[in-house]
Amino acid sequence: MLAVFAGLGLWTLDTQVQVFSFGDSLFDARFFPRIVLGLIIVTAILCCVARIKKADDPVGPLTGWIRVLLVVGTLIWALWFMPSVGFLISSFIAASATALVLGERNILLYIGLPFLVATLVTLGAQYGLNIPLP
Repeated sequence: MLAVFAGLGLWTLDTQVQVFSFGDSLFDARFFPRIVLGLIIVTAILCCVARIKKADDPVGPLTGWIRVLLVVGTLIWALWFMPSVGFLISSFIAASATALVLGERNILLYIGLPFLVATLVTLGAQYGLNIPLP
């Protein structure tokens, strides 16, 4: 499924990512997504080939699935509210909540580190790369 969805992302990349150029540059806004999606496809296919003769692992306990659903819900919330609250706040909340759900209890690692990374990414994108963020 991962290879299929990455393939769909690669197929729709030209319509989803707007590029304002004259078409002569190899390194545009679609360059790195192409590389990442291509690597995801190759890795997923190689993992499937490597696991052909291996027995399937059990799914796992319900607590693990609850954690997964909480992380997915947090990411959906962050993406949903990003236009209204901004990139910095939504990415900070998503990273902090994810760290808490996954069991981090050191306040520097579930509050300080996400704030530092979100701030650095926001400032680097806006002022270093001149990328407008919500």
